[in-house]
Amino acid sequence: MLKIDHIGLAAHDAQTSARDLAAILGAPEPTVDGADDDMYRIDLEHGAFLLFNAATIVNPEHIAFRVDAHRFAEVVKRLEARGLPFGNEPDDPRNGKTEDPLGGAGRVYFVDANGHLFEVTC
Repeated sequence: MLKIDHIGLAAHDAQTSARDLAAILGAPEPTVDGADDDMYRIDLEHGAFLLFNAATIVNPEHIAFRVDAHRFAEVVKRLEARGLPFGNEPDDPRNGKTEDPLGGAGRVYFVDANGHLFEVTC
């Protein structure tokens, strides 16, 4: 067996970053985690989770999610409702396109306040 347990992401404001991403993805509300209750956990399917921790220095990461077509459409709606730019190219995540240049049903990239590049594809 080989699967991801969790991914840790540094954030200037861990609580806000976790809440914003969970809301965009339609994931459960983040929960407090960590030995000092200083991290925020977003539970994903199959036991995996994202763990945001507060940091003064953040090295931007690229995290990709695969979703079904319905959730993809909902993610795009949530990005639009929040006024967050998105696009279908990692080098141009603000072009407003959702078509998948790799041939899938859809793909969007967006950048959070920490510089993390998130990708949602179906």
